[in-house]
Amino acid sequence: MELFSLPVSTYSAKVRIALGLKNITCTISPPPGGYSTDQYMQLVPLGTIPALRVGDEYFSESDVIMEYLEDAYPAHSLLTNDHLKKARHRFLARYHDLWLEPHLRRTFAHCDPATRVQAELDDHLNKFEERLAKLDELFTAQPFMVDENIGYADCAFPATIELADILLPLFGRELKLGPNMTAWRAAVLANPVVKSVTDESRAATLEWMNSGGG
Repeated sequence: MELFSLPVSTYSAKVRIALGLKNITCTISPPPGGYSTDQYMQLVPLGTIPALRVGDEYFSESDVIMEYLEDAYPAHSLLTNDHLKKARHRFLARYHDLWLEPHLRRTFAHCDPATRVQAELDDHLNKFEERLAKLDELFTAQPFMVDENIGYADCAFPATIELADILLPLFGRELKLGPNMTAWRAAVLANPVVKSVTDESRAATLEWMNSGGG
């Protein structure tokens, strides 16, 4: 099994955290030929990361990969056997993917002040901050998002929150977390798997930014 991934990708980090928490051995590789290249798209038609190769099969989308890992490797489940808790995990993970992270990602286009469109940037920053504040209302830290055990939903957010911690000051803002997110962040970063992946992601992002973001 091989995961095509890049350290700067928050969605790749989500899957890598899951792999580590589930103790799954998996080769981690950059996309062959590079992200969205013709060579890579011969294997993964959408050209996106992360993507997973299992034997001769390739598939992409981080939530699909996460569900596959849960089905194929039921030991060390990140969803538990409680159906309501499973739904909470999936809801929070979907909130990250659809409602929160996209607005942070869209600020990348405005990192260079010379090409920045301030109105567009402010719109995305405002929406990210609003949805981050809303997230604090959607769960109660126990200390993790659903209960006392780190799980499926907890994989989605660490790299995004660390990315926000880097990006927001670049735009004159700061990362503001409510009490639930503050407690959750301390707990999740105390996990060595999460800490290792997010540290690598943070370092790669800083290197990317210092090189001009190209």
